[in-house]
Amino acid sequence: MSKKVIVFGVDGLMMPLIQKFTAEGELPHISRMLEQGAATELLPYISAWGDVNWAAFISGQSPGTSWRGQALPADYSRTQPLLHKMAAQGLRAALVHFPESVAAPTPHFTLSPYWSAPEPNPHTFAAPAIFTTDAARFDASGKARQQTLGWPPSSPLAYHDKGLWQPLIGDEEGRRYRLAIRSAHGAEVTLALDVQTRTLGVDGTQVTLTPGAWSSWLPLGDIAEGGAVRFWLARFAPHTRAIEIIQSEVSYPQRLASDEALARQLIDELGPFHSQWAVKASPDEAHLASTLEDAERQSLWLAESAIRLTHQHGYTLWAAVHHLIDESHHLCLGQYDPASPFYDPQQAPRYEAVIRECYKVLDRSIGNIIDGMDDETTLLLASDHGAVPNHFMCDINRYLAKQGLVTLDANGLPVRSQSQVYLKDERGGLEIFINGDSVAPAAYGAVQDQLLHLLRSWHIEHHGQRRYAVAWAVRKEDAVGIGYWGEHAGDVLFTYDTGFVWGTSLDGEDICPVVAPGANHGPQKPTAETGHTSNYGILLAFGAGIRNGYYHDRQRHGPYRMADPGATIAHLLGVEQDTLDGAVMQALLTAGREETR
Repeated sequence: MSKKVIVFGVDGLMMPLIQKFTAEGELPHISRMLEQGAATELLPYISAWGDVNWAAFISGQSPGTSWRGQALPADYSRTQPLLHKMAAQGLRAALVHFPESVAAPTPHFTLSPYWSAPEPNPHTFAAPAIFTTDAARFDASGKARQQTLGWPPSSPLAYHDKGLWQPLIGDEEGRRYRLAIRSAHGAEVTLALDVQTRTLGVDGTQVTLTPGAWSSWLPLGDIAEGGAVRFWLARFAPHTRAIEIIQSEVSYPQRLASDEALARQLIDELGPFHSQWAVKASPDEAHLASTLEDAERQSLWLAESAIRLTHQHGYTLWAAVHHLIDESHHLCLGQYDPASPFYDPQQAPRYEAVIRECYKVLDRSIGNIIDGMDDETTLLLASDHGAVPNHFMCDINRYLAKQGLVTLDANGLPVRSQSQVYLKDERGGLEIFINGDSVAPAAYGAVQDQLLHLLRSWHIEHHGQRRYAVAWAVRKEDAVGIGYWGEHAGDVLFTYDTGFVWGTSLDGEDICPVVAPGANHGPQKPTAETGHTSNYGILLAFGAGIRNGYYHDRQRHGPYRMADPGATIAHLLGVEQDTLDGAVMQALLTAGREETR
């Protein structure tokens, strides 16, 4: 046997809810990790979102070294992250549904990198969809929100709106319907639904639909390059022509991974891989059960691939990120947490129940991994950040425009060439760059000073209290203390205070209360927390080389940072750490202690 590390990454997983649900007895496998392993919280870097922090986590390097921007991998050979050091020692890593901002060239293996670019996902034939006969669905989904939250402003994510409604078209008698699966790459497949037999198919191949359940997989043939789809019959009242069918995502098996033969073997053994689902993880959704089942299938697929790739295919490190829990936090924490302005004690249990179910999905997958591990394997259950409820929306571009530093066009979008300062979509929304074409070198320091003053004084008067939007702001030359340096960093870096979230408003405010419940993480300071939620990430370690029953309390000892797990993985695998910024988390390791599991 050889040493192996499995990193089951979970977007948004937070310690307060782990502790709550384990105390309730709902998470037996995660409870075992806490009792027989070691645990700690992790301090995220800004922006407290996945792209920055997973890059730091898996590289063992701070963002100043490891992160160029969303979907822009750092120069692997120049920065020499953990994966580079592993390859130099003949070790291979498998990254499955990990952010595409991490470079993992040969000999490493990648499968379905998390896609965040505006272009169509090259690994996906068709996104999930909901086909319906109800035309009102299309009217409802097309209404503009009073506020949009998220970064970049052109692609807000805070509400996890999916916009997946598609028409289900019937014949005059209502006996047959057709639906068209449309690929963002230009192809289209039309399927026929026979109401009498409840079968749906194409080219003589069909599946039978069962109300409230997923069908078997339906191959789509050459047009999808071997991809397959399945369906959930969400509503079936043909006598009133009320039918709704949820379609799963369709992946391209031959485009999904860096090693096509290995990907095909995994798909043959585990079934098709899908990266997203159709229905939001919220109690306000009628067909939430479809998402819980779909997301659990993906989670179990990931768990099984972890064991196969490390124990049968010789990969020393396996890492993936699952996103269900983060989605439930965005959609439910705003009504679960009493600190939220939208908290209602009568409604809170509904939202808590959904979050709990998502944590239980995770727990079952962790149990599968533990059952398949050998004695030389270390399991790390980790997250990149948590979340806290939203209170106020902040539009940084509009604020800076009011101060004369940014010029906006007729649509309210910044015109970089006419602005003294600007922000970059790919850099997370907390870095301001001074435009060298508009600002003379001699005025550079003065513009920095002006930005610091404006950020530190930005506030809102609310219910008789003055609330400041920005927790702290620093010059680029001072940002080394928060892990930023180098040519890619902004000239001024800042972070919003607890409860403040980036966004835009139809009414044109630069700062105002949020109009709908929700929670966020990316814009807020990494240390943001309430009595029930926290923005800190987490690390639970279990297995080879890990202390038994140890909790590293950040209040007593200070927190570990997101680059530290990468250095610790290097230590566990015997890999050189000379190019890594992170510190080995010695307190979590046996390190000569006489401890047995």
